[in-house]
Amino acid sequence: MSKEEHTGILVKILNIKKGLIEYKNVQYIRIKSEKYNLMIMKDYMPVIGEIKGDIEIELADETKKLEKIVAFYMHKKNQFNLFVKEE
Repeated sequence: MSKEEHTGILVKILNIKKGLIEYKNVQYIRIKSEKYNLMIMKDYMPVIGEIKGDIEIELADETKKLEKIVAFYMHKKNQFNLFVKEE
């Protein structure tokens, strides 16, 4: 995929029940965890953490929500990986 085609964040969600789900060209990711809130946007610094709460993945035409989850995430070079432990 060329840089022109991939203008946002690539999100990969790994879930035992649903397998691997990918979203391309994500505008931003909003994390609402027990102890913090975080918004990850394109070219955001590398970050790793644990979520106990909700996450919203904002696409151009819709918002994907995962509520009341326990998961681990890593964001690096405009790729956000989420490993869901519990829903």
